[in-house]
Amino acid sequence: MHRASRYRLYPNQTQERQFARLCGAGRFVYNELLANQKLEYARFEAGERDRPGCSEFDFGRRYARLKAQEGHEWLRELSAVVVRGTGAFPLGAAFAHFSRRIREGHRGKQTGFPRFKVKGRSRESFTIPEDVKIQSKRLWVPKVGWIRMNRKAASRTRGADPWDGGEAKVAVVYREFDKWYVSVLWEVENPEWRWHGRVCGLDRNSENLAADWIGGQKLIQIPYDRIEKYETRARHYQWRASHRERIELKDANGEPVRTKSGKLVKVASNRRQRLQQRAAKAKRKAAEIRKDFSHQSSADLSRLFGHIVLEELDVQAMRRSARGTKEKPGKCVKAKAALNRKMAQFSCMGMVDRFLQYKAWDLIRVSARNTSRTCAECGHVEKDNRKEQAHFRCLACGHTDNADLNAARNILDLGLNRLLAGGAPVTGRGEDNEAGAFFMECLVDTVSDPSTMQWNYQGSSPGFH
Repeated sequence: MHRASRYRLYPNQTQERQFARLCGAGRFVYNELLANQKLEYARFEAGERDRPGCSEFDFGRRYARLKAQEGHEWLRELSAVVVRGTGAFPLGAAFAHFSRRIREGHRGKQTGFPRFKVKGRSRESFTIPEDVKIQSKRLWVPKVGWIRMNRKAASRTRGADPWDGGEAKVAVVYREFDKWYVSVLWEVENPEWRWHGRVCGLDRNSENLAADWIGGQKLIQIPYDRIEKYETRARHYQWRASHRERIELKDANGEPVRTKSGKLVKVASNRRQRLQQRAAKAKRKAAEIRKDFSHQSSADLSRLFGHIVLEELDVQAMRRSARGTKEKPGKCVKAKAALNRKMAQFSCMGMVDRFLQYKAWDLIRVSARNTSRTCAECGHVEKDNRKEQAHFRCLACGHTDNADLNAARNILDLGLNRLLAGGAPVTGRGEDNEAGAFFMECLVDTVSDPSTMQWNYQGSSPGFH
């Protein structure tokens, strides 16, 4: 299987300039080939030539011709493997993605037609597609040299390199503000994890992850305070930046630059740019905390449970505005807007789902209808069972519980019903279901009892100990 890990790079000033040239060359080649592809396709529609190819191989050949043209001698000074892997091959992959979306029936903005890369907006990066050389704490970049990196010894301890024994296949070097990083794709052997039939129902919300399994349940708290610290800092810098000036952009002759409509073009002043950069750094730190929490919690859940049951949630639709239209205005608009901000800043629902898709042995999705209104003890469904956000009280039997844990129990029951086909280990044809019988035997397996674990997320330490 393939696994990725990220490391910090420490290039000197000369190497940083060479990194910037590689990033610019990849962006230039991508844009030139995309513009040429549009021109050639217009000629094809006019009947002047055959349909142009759009595969990675086609763009690789066009890059070779582009590099040989007069005026592009500077491209020959850079590594052809790196520039081709950064500019030509990604464009072929982008057109392949566009074609797949068309076949799936998508239209409009969702088709994913390749767009031009803009300096300052697109991420500054370049790719080493083959022959990745890593020696201890150094990375080899073709025609640049060895770059120092913060790679550590192979172990499972905090901050160590978990894929030291694998083979490096691809490396992507990119820049985040004033720091350089490399993401390395490793080819490693499949981990020898023992499969077991333990099932976990997982309820996701904006404050925690509620896990329920046969024999126990636990709340995995999102590091709210740490995220709020950096989100507050980002809002402060954004407020300060909004009070700084925007100055008029002038050309080489000192004349103000105007748009086609005659409007003056204004850019942020130096102070405004510095404050915007500080706000962006705080936002990035909050995002890293969310990502770190999602990685650790999803990895621990995947190791402890063979089957993980999730609700089918459309997170993007859940974050839509409730404002409505002028003819049909929405209800509780301010409350919904506050909930949307909370989901955007603190929630990890979508990220945990994406990580579990490739980490978990088996991911089961069930309907989310009435999982938070149903009593896990008697099955009574009523809206008033959950008058409070964090407290559940059944009006029929009087059962009380944490609302999220009660929902996790309902999700677990739905998953068990699907696995056991209504409680009996038989197939739909009436024959014996060997997999179902084996699953029922594994329910009592105690490889590592989750009830004995501590599921409290502490900073960057794992969620389970």
